Amino acid sequence: MKLNDQLLQRFINTFYGSGNYQGNYWFIGMEEGGGNDLNRVITRITAWQELGMTDLVDIYDFHMKINYPAYFTNPVKLQRTWMQQARIVLAAKGKPSKAADVKIYQRDIIGRKDSETCLLELLPLPSPSTSDWLYSRWTDIDFLRTRESYRNYCLPWRITNIQSRIRQYQPKLVIFCGKSYSEYWHKIAGRHLIFLDQGDFQAAKSEGILYLIIKHPATIGITNAYFERVGEFVRINQ
Repeated sequence: MKLNDQLLQRFINTFYGSGNYQGNYWFIGMEEGGGNDLNRVITRITAWQELGMTDLVDIYDFHMKINYPAYFTNPVKLQRTWMQQARIVLAAKGKPSKAADVKIYQRDIIGRKDSETCLLELLPLPSPSTSDWLYSRWTDIDFLRTRESYRNYCLPWRITNIQSRIRQYQPKLVIFCGKSYSEYWHKIAGRHLIFLDQGDFQAAKSEGILYLIIKHPATIGITNAYFERVGEFVRINQ
């Protein structure tokens, strides 16, 4: 069994993440985790197809379809990336950001189609790690033979498209998750921007948009306090 190449190509060309382009709080990561099982990848792409094949999905609707309700139904299971993104937004708004508050925000707001958040991925396909590449087994699409050829195909136009969306929607905040990908984040933000070191994250501002490059929420040993500090910086500097 393999992936449907035509549908897969459309997914790659179209899908960017979840949430609302009109939201003030944007988070941009390199790629989603997962993708270590063919059937699960098929389930994800089929769910996207059933939801209208749009570039953004409602994160709740999508995860109901792929049978992951635990992140959005009581008792809420915290997801390590979304929970810290939620914590940043809550702290940025001067609101409590303890576990109970974060669970409510993750359950009800983050990644929803009418919410104040927009969660984007620079690369569209889920993958278990940057060292794994399983799609060459599952498709005959030529540029998916290697991770390198996949990146070379996707990165130029997806960087341009994300830049275009930022210019169009003018969010107040754009947070890039993962300091090791700073090369790409600088391209999206604009080479003219100078990011200033804030200790353990970097910040720049242009045309009313605050850009941050932070540690990824999945970083080993990262603490909740780190993301609260990021949120407090946003609150002071917006």
